[in-house]
Amino acid sequence: MNHSSHMNYSYKDYIDSPEGLADSIAETLGCPVTIEDANHRIVSYSKHEKNVDEARTATIMRRKVPEHVINGLWKQGIMAKLFESDQPLIVKTIDSIGLGHRLAVSVRKNNEILGFIWAQTNDLSVTAEHLDEMKEAAQWVSHHLLRQQAKKKKTDENRKEFFWQLLTGSLKNQAEIKRLAKKFHMNLQGQLCVAVFEFTEEMSQAVERHAYYLTETLHQTRIVNRIFDDQQLILLVRTDNKEDANEMNQAFIREFTQKMKERLNFEDLKGAFGLIYDSPTLISDSYKQALKVLELKEQYAAGLENVDNYQDLGVYQFLNELSVLQKRENYKNAALTNIQAYDERNNSMLLETLKVFLEKNSNVHQAAAHMHIHTNTLNYRLKRIKEIGNVDFKDMNQKTMLYLDLLIYENEQEDL
Repeated sequence: MNHSSHMNYSYKDYIDSPEGLADSIAETLGCPVTIEDANHRIVSYSKHEKNVDEARTATIMRRKVPEHVINGLWKQGIMAKLFESDQPLIVKTIDSIGLGHRLAVSVRKNNEILGFIWAQTNDLSVTAEHLDEMKEAAQWVSHHLLRQQAKKKKTDENRKEFFWQLLTGSLKNQAEIKRLAKKFHMNLQGQLCVAVFEFTEEMSQAVERHAYYLTETLHQTRIVNRIFDDQQLILLVRTDNKEDANEMNQAFIREFTQKMKERLNFEDLKGAFGLIYDSPTLISDSYKQALKVLELKEQYAAGLENVDNYQDLGVYQFLNELSVLQKRENYKNAALTNIQAYDERNNSMLLETLKVFLEKNSNVHQAAAHMHIHTNTLNYRLKRIKEIGNVDFKDMNQKTMLYLDLLIYENEQEDL
């Protein structure tokens, strides 16, 4: 079954025009073939045949591999093997995702994944020649995808500059933004916000590849543009006006961080997004806000552990500014000063008790349960706090200021 001379001639014909590339490979292998780019979008697929499985049908209909199929391939270890090796891989039937027998190979240039070739082998008995032909096919598909990449490179550089202009707010002219968005095929309609992921691990090519890959394959949101900046991945995210943008962005942040941790064994990866706006001129504000969330999550790790968007920062949003103002005015909270002095003299825990009580919205039972003490013990401590600090727990203004000052005090103690 050696058609090498036929293959070489056919593949050369299709390097610039991929439409017939899959047909040529399918004819050589004797089974249906799909060619995908690195983000599982269809580049080319062979003509419809009988007995195609659900996964292939759904992929062709959507022009992209469905997410549940991608997830299933990761769970079965198939995608990891394709990422690690350029050797063709025999894939057995996976009924749970509607996938029949496959022969698959990654298309690459050195270590960079450019795409994948999938052959639905069904009852075909795969031989060593089939494996060799898949490897040869991958080389020709690589030529095509590299040529396409070269055409895109200059456009991508200009697109990147436009994105930085939006992020930094240096471009505010609505008409110019609209013109450049159209030129670079960036949809800036609907609800826009900036999401930033901060990595603590080295930003290797493998990390960048997986990160880009995930931003393309997770379905909740639409990524308008993305860029790496040192240890950060910056994304411009868009949702339609009818959708709950906040909820969708939150789900995207959490799924992205979870999958990156699972697939690359990351210990620490933080994600955050700024406020959602309907004007591209405010993208720079959303970017600053996302960065502020990351900064505050580092500073107030316990309090902001489950917060990933600017909207939910609450009072933490203003703590640093308030701290600067207090220092400038030599401000001291007399109640806290007295309670702290009492704690130091008596080795007691009144300051901590006060903070928990305020965090639990003055609920005695919840605060006692959190501190693993009896409610009577808590009530006794609260009585002492009232006396020593002259605190009125019915005064909302005083309670709010106590809570803010406690947060600032704790942060300053950590910095000492």
